[in-house]
Amino acid sequence: MKRLLLPLTVAGVLLTVGCKSTAPSDSSGSIGDAASAPNCVEPENPYDEGSGHYAGYEWAQSSGSGTCGGNSQSFIEGCEEYENQEAEYEECEARGKQ
Repeated sequence: MKRLLLPLTVAGVLLTVGCKSTAPSDSSGSIGDAASAPNCVEPENPYDEGSGHYAGYEWAQSSGSGTCGGNSQSFIEGCEEYENQEAEYEECEARGKQ
């Protein structure tokens, strides 16, 4: 019987801990300022250094040209990834200022 109690106790603790909310709320039940101020993530290069994707991403970030081209598909894809991340970040920032 003791062998069965330990797994049940551990499972009960995990369920109890997993169900608790850590988000602060005001008296109306809504989450504080988190709903009005979005958590915008700045662009970050997800590629391995030395790859064509990485080079394209870095080039787009430093050039700011807004045009992705070249002879390497991986370079172009890395450049486009930066452009996409930057656009999402700018949109998020704009929503936060409204």
